[in-house]
Amino acid sequence: MPLLEEQRAVDAPEIPVPDLPEVHPDARYGRIEWLVPVLLCVVMFGQLFLSSRRLSQTADEATHLFSGYRYLKCGDLTVSPEHPPLAKVIAAAPLLAMNLAVDCTPFKGDNLHQAFASLSWFYSQDWPIALARARAAVALFAVGLCVLVWVSARRMFGFATAVAAGVMLIFEPSVLAYGSLVMTDVPVTCMLLLTVVGFYLWCKHRTVAFFLLTCLATGLTLLTKHSGVVAGPVLVVLAIADAFARSDRLRPAWRVALRNVLAVALIGAVAAGVVWLGYGMRFAPSSAALEVGSRPAVTSFSDRVLREFEKYHLLPQAYLEGYSAALAISEESSVVSVAGKVYAQAPWFSTPFNLLIRSTGALLAMIVLAAFGVAGAFRRRRRECLFLLIPAAVYVAVCLRASSDVSVRYLLPMFPFLLIGVAAGCMELAKRVRWVRYVLPCLLGLHAASSLHAYPNYLSYANDFWGGPTQAYKYLPWVDIGQAYPQAKAYLERHPAKDCWFIAAWQWDPTFYDVPCQTLGLYLPGQMPAHVHGTVIVSSTLLRDVRLADGEIAAPFKNLAPKDEIGGSALLVYEGDFDTRLDAAASESGEAMRQVSTGHLPEALEHAHNAANLDPASPLVHANLCLVLARSDTQMALKECSTARNLLLADPLREEESRRKYLELLGNSISTLELQQR
Repeated sequence: MPLLEEQRAVDAPEIPVPDLPEVHPDARYGRIEWLVPVLLCVVMFGQLFLSSRRLSQTADEATHLFSGYRYLKCGDLTVSPEHPPLAKVIAAAPLLAMNLAVDCTPFKGDNLHQAFASLSWFYSQDWPIALARARAAVALFAVGLCVLVWVSARRMFGFATAVAAGVMLIFEPSVLAYGSLVMTDVPVTCMLLLTVVGFYLWCKHRTVAFFLLTCLATGLTLLTKHSGVVAGPVLVVLAIADAFARSDRLRPAWRVALRNVLAVALIGAVAAGVVWLGYGMRFAPSSAALEVGSRPAVTSFSDRVLREFEKYHLLPQAYLEGYSAALAISEESSVVSVAGKVYAQAPWFSTPFNLLIRSTGALLAMIVLAAFGVAGAFRRRRRECLFLLIPAAVYVAVCLRASSDVSVRYLLPMFPFLLIGVAAGCMELAKRVRWVRYVLPCLLGLHAASSLHAYPNYLSYANDFWGGPTQAYKYLPWVDIGQAYPQAKAYLERHPAKDCWFIAAWQWDPTFYDVPCQTLGLYLPGQMPAHVHGTVIVSSTLLRDVRLADGEIAAPFKNLAPKDEIGGSALLVYEGDFDTRLDAAASESGEAMRQVSTGHLPEALEHAHNAANLDPASPLVHANLCLVLARSDTQMALKECSTARNLLLADPLREEESRRKYLELLGNSISTLELQQR
């Protein structure tokens, strides 16, 4: 009899052990608990609203607004097809009430013409109100992210973890930097988190509602930014990992994994339908037929896959073209500047280095603490930890695979998972180590204080270990993306300058923001003498830029210490006497090309020769002189093009895309000139 009972015990199925939730705090806090996420959202939106009012238009904002507004008014997707429409449409929706004029003709042109067309449209409208409304609309994604972080942390780990994660998020400088800008980084961060949370809830409860939520969220992620395609591999890995991490053994793990993967396949199919809806159920970017053969030749497996998708109309053409462009950018080798040193290719440490500088010192300390507590959290909440660690790991792996430098804004989709994981690890350690209970609130306070101290200059944030925002330009590229023009105006009101020059890195003129300086830039009309005395404001982006011509106009200031910084260190102020022959050459060369475009060849030739005399070592100056001479003197034009090509080939530390573009242009010009000589 005992043997029979023992055998029955062996044959009996294992009773599933459900995940045990922590003691629900509702009994203690009741409805008051929900005042906490409301307060967190109010604090976040307040920071975004107040800081955005002090920022000028930044890179890509005008293009995104122009694209989104044209889609709403014209149904046209030919402007900025490299970015899916969701975030752009949300930003442009408040502008419909303004009934802005817009040309609905399908756009044809390169990225530079697209930027100028967008700026021309943007600044011909009541742009201050349009920008404020668009930014307020986009900020809703950041508020939604705050809600999702709270709900995710609350359901996975409990009330205390949700509070800690929420405080980390609303004072995270990188999130605040981009949370109100008309860009796609924070929106895709919000949508990716919603996708993972929806799949987590479906794996846990297996309800139709959570499955449909995951389908919708995945489709919206794809509609927000092309990097959102990472949701696919994230869900596949989670589907397999969750099957082997389950606490019950009623079914073999491989069967559960297979069922989960099939569910992910169905989610992908439904998400594709959501993408079609987002593109208006239309294959072509506009009602006009596209030119056949406009796509580049097939060069890789990814290109072949995209061609098959396009051939069978599995996804809209604009989406596929945009994804192809984004993929090409991520795969190309690029010269980068890291900590002021130029590398021919992004070193492996460039991404961790960016995070080390951009994160607050308190957050770095909490990450160290969480590393000691995450093991305990993993034992108690294995599924929850996997749903945080896997998305973050997969996303970082995809970013690190890119050969170009990964800016912190491209890493934003991993931040919610990181912050919730850090909060969970710290709370787990606090249960075991008493002093952590007192240190953690202090670290959260220091995290908030460091962030608030940088207000409103979150775009140029660097923690105190690296000197703060005023020293960020020494270590990080692209600190200035055009955001500090109102602060430049305020600075000059406090420090009036008799003679003031402004060397800008972007296509829009600082005088739109009443900056009382003579402006100079690669794309801005203006002349600069070979020697100046007075105040010169320089974009810090130019000091770290490795593109062909951008760095040349800032060369006179690269080894000088600025008198002051504006907007953190977005703009640098220099005062005194300066040898600005390189800037004068750039302005003369730019004026030559403008004269050519209007048909004034003698004036163009004079300006082009002046530029070559001022800066004989510039490949751009010689290239422009070649283009001017090609209309009158073929032999001299050929000589100038060859000189420009040799100068460019002798300087390998240039941004690859710019070098390739100019080398291709010069090669075509040389071939054409040689044919003319024959």
